[in-house]
Amino acid sequence: MDAAADAPAGEGLLPGRAAGAPIIVVGLGYGDEAKGATVDYLASQIPDTAAVVRWSGGAQAAHNVWHGPRHHTFRQFGSASLLDVRTILRAPMMVNPLNLAIEASELEALGIVDSLGLITADARALVTTPIHVAMNRAREILRGNARHGSTGEGIGETTAYALAVAGRARAGSMIGNFEVLVDAPGGPAPTLATLRDRAGTIRALDALAEYAAPLLASAGEGAPHESIETIADALCSIADQIRIIDDVDTEIAAAMATGTVLFEGSQGVLLDEWNGFHPFTTWSTVVPADLIEWISRTGHNPYVLGLTRCYATRHGAGPMPTEDANLQLPDVHNREGRYQGAWRIGHLDLPALRYAAAITGQIDGVAVSHLDVLGTADLQVADAWRGDPQPLTPLHTADTAVLEELTALASEARPDYRPLPVGVDAVTDLIAGATGAPVVVTAAGPRRTDRSFIVQRPSLRA
Repeated sequence: MDAAADAPAGEGLLPGRAAGAPIIVVGLGYGDEAKGATVDYLASQIPDTAAVVRWSGGAQAAHNVWHGPRHHTFRQFGSASLLDVRTILRAPMMVNPLNLAIEASELEALGIVDSLGLITADARALVTTPIHVAMNRAREILRGNARHGSTGEGIGETTAYALAVAGRARAGSMIGNFEVLVDAPGGPAPTLATLRDRAGTIRALDALAEYAAPLLASAGEGAPHESIETIADALCSIADQIRIIDDVDTEIAAAMATGTVLFEGSQGVLLDEWNGFHPFTTWSTVVPADLIEWISRTGHNPYVLGLTRCYATRHGAGPMPTEDANLQLPDVHNREGRYQGAWRIGHLDLPALRYAAAITGQIDGVAVSHLDVLGTADLQVADAWRGDPQPLTPLHTADTAVLEELTALASEARPDYRPLPVGVDAVTDLIAGATGAPVVVTAAGPRRTDRSFIVQRPSLRA
């Protein structure tokens, strides 16, 4: 596969994509598949890029973009912000306004003028507050050595609290795998719409603080040092500086009518709440089926770009069949996290990749990153687990017992290995075969200039 240096930039280089069609960027692993760098690259090559839409997860994302002397780890801003492409935050993505302001300051230090002015946000988006973050960290402390791999950014607590108040959960009940310690209050969970009113924000925070108190006390943790009024003032002040709208879908549809919209996913589909290895999953739907359906209803045919490294990685606890502690592949942007746990590395896992493709459904092309490591380590590829090349089947279920059976199967897997080919073509052929989609972008390093569109050999088209 050769770089298509003489082809028009961006357009025509993603097989099967109509000009201007929206692109959904989705990770096919446990996260860390170069989503941010890929979004940045696509925006740099597609001249009519109109917006980046963040549509899942929250402030726990860590999408690294590196171009020239500038590097930024994107958490809530879209990863094309260094190109002055605007960001639309669409629920069910959760928004942490305080962290958004910190990220805005970091971007302005890199030369982005009025970075908060690039943000349009969905009024329905749940708000992650310092109280949610404190609850998350307290819960992980209480789990001790049985931690689930949380980033400690309050994402699960934001969702769980919203579910608790919506269902008027009683003390002793369970929300997912979270025990409710006190009756949930009757008021709604805070959203960006709440932040339009200071008094309403204070009421919402008071109710949340009362709900959080038993959990924080049981972990020996206190509430955030700031008063409720101080937190409310900060949240409302930041909300005043971003554009919050009630009908964000109309805004996105208008952007799609004028140019290419990039939908930037969060985490990887193997962490999806309905398909991942419970309880080592995110409190978000990462699989883009609902997003694909919505875009299709607007009259557009989205192009789904799946992302993977040429080897496996995972941050924190949970099954990872091909993990190999002897592999030495340092990653400058990924290290052990206090709450998330260890940064783990393993061999290319084709059964896991096949499962990721199956639960994703539509995949039109694949981007493969970190190809520069080929030949630098004794990498292998697992074609099957104990002779079964397709041990997992899509579930899409809320039954945690069924998901735990999936977890047990993956935890007990014994991969059938062979050496990973050193050549880029041979490796991308393996990945194309596992995903059923052509490899259309490759990366041999972390920078924008390390990425290339590639011409797909017709014989390898799925």
